Amino acid sequence: MIKILRWGLRLHSIFHFVEFISAIYESALITAFIAFTAGLIEILASIYLPNDHVHFDGLISEVHEKCNEEKMIND
Repeated sequence: MIKILRWGLRLHSIFHFVEFISAIYESALITAFIAFTAGLIEILASIYLPNDHVHFDGLISEVHEKCNEEKMIND
C-alpha cells in the first residue's frame, strides 16, 4: 500500500509540473510558482520520507522507526 501511495504522489507531482508549464505559457506567474512548489514538495516527499511508523493522534502525530508496544500501552 505504501508503494502505491508513493507512486501516486509521484504521478500527482507530474501533473503539477504540467500545470506549471501551462501557467508559464499563459503568463500566470503566481499560479506557476504555486504549481512548481506543490510538485516539488510531493516528489521530494515520495522519495525522501522514510519508512516510519506513525501513530495518528488528532493534529499531532507521533512518528518513529520502531514501535515500542510496551511504551505505547503504558502512556
